[in-house]
Amino acid sequence: MAACASPVPVLAGQTTVGLHGGLTRATFSDLDALVEQESRSGVRVGVSATVPVSGSLGLRFAGSYVQAGGGFALPNFGEDGSSVRAGINLDYFRLSALARAALPMESSNVAVYLLAGPFAGFRTGCSTSIAEQGVSFSADCEADFEGDLSTTDFGISGGVGLEVGVSNSMGVALEALYDLGLTDIDLEDTKTRVFSIVAGLVFSL
Repeated sequence: MAACASPVPVLAGQTTVGLHGGLTRATFSDLDALVEQESRSGVRVGVSATVPVSGSLGLRFAGSYVQAGGGFALPNFGEDGSSVRAGINLDYFRLSALARAALPMESSNVAVYLLAGPFAGFRTGCSTSIAEQGVSFSADCEADFEGDLSTTDFGISGGVGLEVGVSNSMGVALEALYDLGLTDIDLEDTKTRVFSIVAGLVFSL
């Protein structure tokens, strides 16, 4: 009750570090129109540091482990006319530098903010899978693509976040992020797309 009567201000204007974790839903762009695209569900975890620039603006630098990739179905591709499903699972360590712009709020213990900026991803894992008539197998990407898949991924991120002050030195945050890959990961002009919902703790320094 005391916390409701005397709200704790958010950590605006302070240098902060954060711990974040959540879920991802990943797909590929520019797949052949003849295939049915399927998404990959995964996780996203990372750490961040936010440095204030002005009263409502800041820069957030983050390092995150992000599961990307996706799948597709090939109708009538099997020997008996059945569908064949294939997937490519890509794991990245991503570094990002995002501008953080806080929106005006009447409540001092709640902050809503926008995030936007570039990221660079470095592949840490890759596997493929194929399933037909209930039988599936997986393999390392190098065996299937013979090194054709790019090991790096560059793009832009954007999203919106909500931060609530818990104490004078800690807050909790919830964010929705969308990563738009700009790098062709193979020879077919295919790029990554990742939507993430993450929650975390933020601490002032």
